[in-house]
Amino acid sequence: MSNQSQHIQASSGNCQCTCQCSRPDTVPHGKFFKEFPSTWQAPDSFMSRCIFKICCFIFTFRGDLHWLHDFLKEGNNWEQLHGQYLTQLSYLSTVQGLLLATAAVFLSSNPPTQGHLDYTSDASYACLAESLVFSLFGLLFQLRAFATGFIFRRREAAEIIIERRWRIFWHLLGLVVPVIIFGISVVLMIIAILITGISSHSNTVRLYLIITFTFLSVCHLVSIIASPLYYHLSNLWIRVLKAERGYAVPGESMNQSL
Repeated sequence: MSNQSQHIQASSGNCQCTCQCSRPDTVPHGKFFKEFPSTWQAPDSFMSRCIFKICCFIFTFRGDLHWLHDFLKEGNNWEQLHGQYLTQLSYLSTVQGLLLATAAVFLSSNPPTQGHLDYTSDASYACLAESLVFSLFGLLFQLRAFATGFIFRRREAAEIIIERRWRIFWHLLGLVVPVIIFGISVVLMIIAILITGISSHSNTVRLYLIITFTFLSVCHLVSIIASPLYYHLSNLWIRVLKAERGYAVPGESMNQSL
């Protein structure tokens, strides 16, 4: 009996060794959140490096991916970022549905007073139709983002994204596409309203339209100036100008001294 038990233990140990040896090397869990991935380095060729720098600036407003990696590796920022994105996307879907219904109402009804507001003209009707199409496809893209968002919000998804250099850009582009489509549909609706007001035969309607759009434009400009994005872009532009003129940037000189 003792010989049989020893034989069984020896055979089980050999099986475990065989399984461990035959198991391929995998990326350890959480490697992305411990060290900067080598696949996120800039490519060697000049053209690929330029494209990489442009993509980094478009998606992160910086020349590399170090800032994005430092942000995502802290705590559970990866999960929180994607969770907040899905929450904001749910609000966006509600507004997108209202915009779709509004465009459908304009396209399926006749104006009560064609002399004052004739949104059945060729230009207005085309913009309303395009706004309807973009709203419809926007809802489809948002539905796809909801379906895949619960997968990408997991921390294990980062291990798949860092396997290739360009996957992070495709991932970020997939997140921003529903927002871009929503923005296009809103702009087309505004253009349709603007064309309808300009082509009106009533001077009162034109005057109210000019006053309304002027006031809204000023409010939008003030909101942009007061946003953190404006300050970030202005600081980035100042850094570029100082770097071109040879002035020392305070943050970089402090980092070098440290």
